[in-house]
Amino acid sequence: MKDQIKMIIFVFILGIVAASILVGSDTYTKPIIEEYQEYAFKKTILTSFEIEHTQENVLDIYSENIKAEEIDDITFYYSEAGNVGFEFEGKGLWGPIEGFMTLESDYVTIQGVQITYNEETPGLGGIIAEQWYLDKYKGKKFTPEILIKKDADMASDSEVDAITGATGTSDAFELILNQTYVERKGVLD
Repeated sequence: MKDQIKMIIFVFILGIVAASILVGSDTYTKPIIEEYQEYAFKKTILTSFEIEHTQENVLDIYSENIKAEEIDDITFYYSEAGNVGFEFEGKGLWGPIEGFMTLESDYVTIQGVQITYNEETPGLGGIIAEQWYLDKYKGKKFTPEILIKKDADMASDSEVDAITGATGTSDAFELILNQTYVERKGVLD
């Protein structure tokens, strides 16, 4: 009986110590993680706006070049050139796809697209987050919408090649971009 009580007390104390370590670690790392997330998001915005920056000057370049404005619970980001950017998110084939898109001052031409999070299959749908693929969207226009399709006409202002072997991801991304554009454009007009 005494051994059982000792064991219970030992487990209880061990639980308190372990919980204290976890709470302490969370308290210590939470502001560091939030600071990094802010840094990464601002770097994504600068990249999408094609504003030159280095790892060391992201925060300074962001504060000098980007202005944020909230309209109808949507945050829009503006560059000095009059271009606008905003976040997007939607359901991909295997999970959410989140990112940031900038439009030129005509609010029709894509300046840049960046993916901040996705759960698509690496090497297939995951290609959606690779820069060489995202660069295909530069200069494309929502006239009236972006079309992501197999054997796209690269001379077309609104067509982008689908990802080979990832038709579901391509279709989902097309829907996300077009729905987000219609919603954001409606707020901007």
